[in-house]
This record gives sequence, C-alpha cells and structure tokens, in this order.
Amino acid sequence: MKTKQRTIAWILVVILVVPGLASAIRKGRLVGRVVNPEGEPIPGVTVTATSTEVPGFKVVETTDKKGVFKIDFDVINVVYRYQFQKVGYQSTEATQTWRKDGTARHDFTMQPGATRAVSGSPAASTSNQAILAFNAGVAAFEAKDYATAEAKIEEALGHDPELRQAWGVLSVIELEQGHYQEAVEAAEQAMALGSTDEVILRTRWEAYRNLGDEAKTAEAREDAEKAGRLTEEAKRIHNEAVALAKAGNYEGAFAKFQEAVEVDPNLQVALLGVATTGLKIDRNAEVIAATETILKEDPQNEQAIRMRYNASLKLGDENLIIDALVSLAVVEPDMARDGLWLLALAAYDASDMARAKMRFNKVIEVDPNRPRAHYYLGLIYVSEEANAEAKSHLERFLELAPDDPDAATAEDLVKFLSGT
Repeated sequence: MKTKQRTIAWILVVILVVPGLASAIRKGRLVGRVVNPEGEPIPGVTVTATSTEVPGFKVVETTDKKGVFKIDFDVINVVYRYQFQKVGYQSTEATQTWRKDGTARHDFTMQPGATRAVSGSPAASTSNQAILAFNAGVAAFEAKDYATAEAKIEEALGHDPELRQAWGVLSVIELEQGHYQEAVEAAEQAMALGSTDEVILRTRWEAYRNLGDEAKTAEAREDAEKAGRLTEEAKRIHNEAVALAKAGNYEGAFAKFQEAVEVDPNLQVALLGVATTGLKIDRNAEVIAATETILKEDPQNEQAIRMRYNASLKLGDENLIIDALVSLAVVEPDMARDGLWLLALAAYDASDMARAKMRFNKVIEVDPNRPRAHYYLGLIYVSEEANAEAKSHLERFLELAPDDPDAATAEDLVKFLSGT
C-alpha cells in the first residue's frame, strides 16, 4: 500500500512540475512560411533553427502543405540562424535577432535550382542510349514533368543499370511524387554504387521520415549530416590550400589539397588542386590518380584531360600517354591524332606488332578515316592470318586512298585473301 501511495505521489509531482516548466519555456514564437519566388507555399521543407548564443538550442521542423512552420524561443535578444532545405531547391540560410515577447510572422523565399546537385556531373556510361535518356530525364525533371522524367530515367537504367547518377535522380523524382518507398530504394541503390552526394543522402532521410520508420530515419539523418559536415570541412581545408598556392607554397598546398580529398573524396575542386599543384612539384603519379577520379564522373572535363596528358608525358609511360591522347582528342584533336600516329609507327618500326596493332586501333578510334592506319592494320592481320579483319582494313584503305603508292600491294592482298 505504501509503495502504491509513493508511486501516486511521484506521478502527482511530475504532473505539477511539467506545466510549470512549460509556462516558462516560450517567450517568443516564430510562425514562418516558406515560399517560392512566385509567392507559392513550399511544403516539405526541412527548417533547422540554431543559435551560437544559446548552447544546445536546435529545433528541426517541416513545413506543412501551406508552407508554414512554427518555432518557439525561450531566450530573446539573441541571434537565431535558420537553414531551409528541400530537394529541388537551393539550400537557404537566414538570420534573425529575436527582440520581442510574443508571436511574429515572417516569409522566407527559396529558389529552385538544386537539380544540378541532383544530376551532378555528366553521366559517365559506355551506353550512348543511356546518356541520351538520362539527359532527357533531367530536362523533364527541371520542367517538373515528373512522369516523363521517371520514364526517361528508367529507360536510361534499362540501358545501363549501374548508372548511379540515374538512380540518384530517380530517388528525387520519386520523393517529389510522394512515392517514398521507391525513393528509398533508388537512393539505396545509388549509394550501393558509390554515390555520396549529400542531396541523395538527404532524399533518403526525407523518404524514411515520411514512411515513419524511426530507426531508419535516425540512421539516414546521421548519414546526411555527416556528409554535410565532411563536405564543409573539406571545403575549409581546400581554401587553406588555395591560400598556400597563391603564396607560392606548392608543396604545402599539394599536401592540403590531398587532405581535403581524404575528407571528401568527391570534392572535385580539391582533386583539381591536387593535379594543378602536383604538376608543379612533379608528383605526377598523384596527378594521374586525381585526374582519372575526376574523369570517371566527368569524362569531358578539359582541365583534367590536359593535366592527365601532361603528367603522362612527364612520367614517360607510353601506355598512359596513349590513353591520355585518346581523351585529349576531345579538346586537341590534331595533337591527339598526330601523337597516336607517331607512337603507332614507332611500335611498327620496332617490329612490336602486338603494341602496333593496339596503337593503330587507337588511331582509328580518334581518326577513323586515316588511310595508312588501315593499311598497316591490314598487314598486321595478314601476318596473324586473321584474314577477315585484314581484308576489311585493306579494302577501307583502298576506298580512302586509291592513288596511294601502296594501293597496288593492297589490291593484290585483297585478291589473295578473297581466293581470287
């Protein structure tokens, strides 16, 4: 009986104390509304309020269908910082000095434009059909035609199921349509393929939150916040590296750029910094590694293409030079064609036919109408008794250069290979 009485007494104390605390908490209330540039409400915006002057204060709210959120303050005459985040919009920050007791109303505007962050670098795929469908899907997403966007992105994935940028964009499209389970599945697939894009991580968090899975929501939020912190830390280190480079301390800058990449391996400006300073201090192997990382995500990045080629020349590795020249054909076609041709001839003159065949094929890859590349390939295939390939290249040589001094030889070989 005594135990029961003590329990009742304890509950009564709690009931009495809690209202007292509640009445002391709120001195001010912000009723905020988040709108787009046209003044239309934006639902589903994550609003995070903090203050460096109020240790431990952090409130996270989500706007309702009218774009409205509410935040209560127990300390006034201090500065509060608000962060607004929603996939499909640029993240926005605002500060406000709260000076009054009571309620105040404010509108906050978010600009559309996080689509580039979602689509990221140009899609890297061996399938041109996948890339075309992906680009069409992104264009439809930007136009808010989500049905077409979803169909095009799924088409891209049909051509290349490992195109992680497509999985990432698909997760955002599904979230925008309220398809939360599909959004989670697409985001998880993007991450499984190596995506660390903060937008994708935030999409995953929002989808789990809307599904009501508290454990997964907490895990996803931690992942998103960690990615954000790492990106900011990497940017801070990158800025230190830039200052060192401007001061002419390339060794120190190189080390700092590398440190930034260790923190965030996908921070492209830091990777470019490694390559730029690495070239200056002859850290050419590191330049190659950094530029190849960039080119996996952005195959036509001109800076990376040029620096990779320069580093390959400094290393004197002919295999690296060959690959670099093929990439260089996008920005310096004449230099690439001539460089590949000279390296192919050098291997042929050295009777290294395996290497010569590989290099002449590279020449044709960037310059398919180079007659004598077809001629030499024809001769190499004849020596290998690969008659069909030999005949094909020799016939192409004759089509391109019927008056070449070696045309008669090529004609005789074609007749021989044809059995006539």
